[in-house]
Formats: sequence, C-alpha cells, structure tokens
Amino acid sequence: MSNDYSALTSPSLLIHGCEMVSAMTNRNSVPTDGPVWTIVLAAGSGRRFGVTPKQYEFLGNDRVIDHSLAVSRAAADHVVVVLAPGQEREGAELVETGAADVAVTGGTERADSVRAALAVIAEDAAVIVVHDAARPLASGELHQAVVAAVHAGADAAIPAIPVTDTIKRIAHDQNGRSVVAETLDRSTLVAVQTPQAFRADILRDAHASSAGATDDAALVEAIGGTVIVIDGESTNIKITGPNDLAIAAILFDALG
Repeated sequence: MSNDYSALTSPSLLIHGCEMVSAMTNRNSVPTDGPVWTIVLAAGSGRRFGVTPKQYEFLGNDRVIDHSLAVSRAAADHVVVVLAPGQEREGAELVETGAADVAVTGGTERADSVRAALAVIAEDAAVIVVHDAARPLASGELHQAVVAAVHAGADAAIPAIPVTDTIKRIAHDQNGRSVVAETLDRSTLVAVQTPQAFRADILRDAHASSAGATDDAALVEAIGGTVIVIDGESTNIKITGPNDLAIAAILFDALG
C-alpha cells in the first residue's frame, strides 16, 4: 500500500458524479473475484458515553474499534477506517500499526462517511464491506459469509436476526398521544446488522443516486439491486450506550 494513504483524508474528497456515471455504464464488466475492501465506520460522537466515544471504550484488553478493525483486517485485502474530525493522530497511528490501510475523516451523516471512504478505495475493488466499529463482536465467519454471498452473485448481502419482540406501528391522535396504528407481522421482519457486503460498482452507483439512508443496503434497494439476507449472530450487538458495553463484555468473555 502506498504511503500516500497514511495521511488522514478530508471528507471533501467525495466521489464525483462523473466517476459514478462511468461506473454505472460498466456494471457488467466489474468482477467479484478481485480485491475486497472493508470500510469500518468509527466517526460517531458517542455522546451517550460522555467524554470517551464508544468506539474508544475498552472491551477486554483492547478498545471496541480495535476489535472491529482486527476482524475486518483478517477478512479483507484492504481496510479503510472512517474517524471523526479531530482524530487525525488516531488515524495516523492506526495506519502506522497496520490496523488500517487508510484513514479518512467522516462527515455529518453516515452516507457522508461512507462516501469519504469510497473516494480512496481503488477502482479495481470488487467487493466492498461496510462495518460499524460499534459492532466489535461480529465474527470472522460472518464477514466471510457476506463476502461469499456477493462472490456467488448477489448485489449485496446483509446479516440479520429474527425479531422476537412484538412490533407495533404508532400514530398520534388529535390530543398528541401515541396510539397503536397497526401490529406488524414479525414473521416477515428481521433486525439487520453489519458487516454488509456489496459489489463495489453497485455500492458506488447507489451512493451516487441517493442522499442517504440508515444503512447502505437501503440505497442498493432503492436502485433496484438484489440484497440477500443471511443469518446474523445474536451476539453481534451494537454498542450505543453504557449498558450495551456491559452486555458486550459478558458476551466477549463467553465467546472466549
């Protein structure tokens, strides 16, 4: 990997529309057996944790971000880590230690952060995986499974687990109260996780075609892509608050 990647890249380096149009016209020519790149998103502020963002909290002897980068590194040819503004030194250290190949600064929204990473991913990338740093317990097998699904022909592959709670859609009445509008059939619902894997050209097309979404698979759905769902892992929890970190610590010990 060139030393040019060692510097933390500005979020202004977003992929230009003309490059995206070119990628769209060559969709069928892009192989899925080339390099695999993983984007690890760690640009969140983690306000629920106070001073220390969640990705820098410790889980065992290593930080949350270190666990996510390590499993991503083992399953991919190249890793891009997306950090919050002001984390230039952290990014340089992660590149220097080999935890990531490239560090970039994220944007205000998730889609902005992914696009900042896409801007530095080589054009010969075949598969791009997007993973939340806040999911440090995702296994190497899960990373490999989503990539394998794309290699097998899927436009995208996402892990998901069944919804066990009863889910209701709510509305507000004339008094401003929340009331049940509908009880949804949970047999048709799943809770989606990361890592999510994509054909590189299709992920680029999806980000060129939409402003943003809560996950990248939704952008692929919006342009008509086929998103395959594979079995997720119940232990692959997302750390959003202190209670999640406590649960993750128990799971981490149990997983050995």
